[in-house]
Amino acid sequence: MEIIFSRPSEDRTVPLSIIADRTKLSIEDVEYLLMKSLSVHLIEGVIDQVDGTVHVSWVQPRVLGIPQIKSLRDKLDNWLQKVHTTLLAVEAETPDLVAS
Repeated sequence: MEIIFSRPSEDRTVPLSIIADRTKLSIEDVEYLLMKSLSVHLIEGVIDQVDGTVHVSWVQPRVLGIPQIKSLRDKLDNWLQKVHTTLLAVEAETPDLVAS
């Protein structure tokens, strides 16, 4: 779950080899671990054996530590900046449609 949490929200496709390196498991054991996690609803996603990846769409909520909260705050700040940039772009393109 930590590997998934550390990745950006638009890139939640994780190669099985990265999970194997971090967990010190073989690829087959990683697949078993992921299937077990999916079956007990710790995560939701799809395992792609052909590409050797897992796409995670949801992770069970859990208690966060201070470093994880700081990381989440940074992600939210980044998201707010993206939203603000998009707003400015829309306002610049359609000044008559957007009222300030």
